[in-house]
Amino acid sequence: MTEYPDPADLLPYGHPALHVDRILAHAPGELTAVKAVSQHEVGSHAGSARPARLPSTLVLESFLQACGLLAVLDAEEGSRDRLLVFGSARNLRFEGSVRAGELLVHAVRLLEAHEDTAVFSGVSRAGDGQTVLTVERAITLSRPPGSLAAANSAD
Repeated sequence: MTEYPDPADLLPYGHPALHVDRILAHAPGELTAVKAVSQHEVGSHAGSARPARLPSTLVLESFLQACGLLAVLDAEEGSRDRLLVFGSARNLRFEGSVRAGELLVHAVRLLEAHEDTAVFSGVSRAGDGQTVLTVERAITLSRPPGSLAAANSAD
């Protein structure tokens, strides 16, 4: 079994902002990652609503983090420390939901990459295989570390 890096070692997020738990598979241009949805996190967003479902915004955030993992893993060694900024996502289809106790599985694919941008597509499924989210295009920008802080200090 191939061992992949911990997502927390690749993305600049920690609990509770990290929404990908493990990389299941990676090949150049493709990545499969998983998030285990807990009752605690669903309950903190859904309150007493039942059945408690992970909000679609967090499903999308988790998907985008999977895209970020693919971008980092596919990046050349010297450019892995660049800051990823998600620019846009188009043609999203939320087709289902994921509940506490289920796995959310993301299959993302790199469509094209340029110097500072990358375009991804993919699908997210609940543990039972039901499609939860389909994304036709998600665009990321990469910037040198500290570049956003420098831009904000000019304001």
